[in-house]
Amino acid sequence: MINADAIFDDEGVSSGLWDVVGPERMKSRNLDPEGLKEYYRQRNLLKAAVSADDVGRAVLFFASGQTPTTGATLPVDGGIPAAFPR
Repeated sequence: MINADAIFDDEGVSSGLWDVVGPERMKSRNLDPEGLKEYYRQRNLLKAAVSADDVGRAVLFFASGQTPTTGATLPVDGGIPAAFPR
């Protein structure tokens, strides 16, 4: 399983998710679209802007068969402390 967080597309092709949830999140945080992207970037430990390409590389890792795993969760989120396994 790939556990991605706050994927914003800089190619101008929206996944549709931010079209649905973005306006309410921007309103609740008093942010514009760029401010919302920066909010999510700043909340992860690496201060990384997670891209669709990052998620794609995680998919390729699992699809490559280069590791004998039968089940795992790979976070692609820049490090969200609240999402860490306990």
